[in-house]
Amino acid sequence: MSIEWARQKVAVAWCQPKTENKEMDVDLAEEFAKILDKETSVPLLGNATTGELLTELTARAEVGGYIDYKTVNIDKD
Repeated sequence: MSIEWARQKVAVAWCQPKTENKEMDVDLAEEFAKILDKETSVPLLGNATTGELLTELTARAEVGGYIDYKTVNIDKD
């Protein structure tokens, strides 16, 4: 997701029937968008399934270049 996505979601709040006649506080909206962007950019691994955890770990390993990393290096000579 992105900050632009978060701004759009925050703006949607001012388009609801209950809030459409309220004046938008642009500074407040921008700060809320930053918080929303930050919160939605972090994987919720505490609630993740095993499959979601494996997908996240695989992605991190592939992006970091550590897919072939071994925790123990044993010579078999």
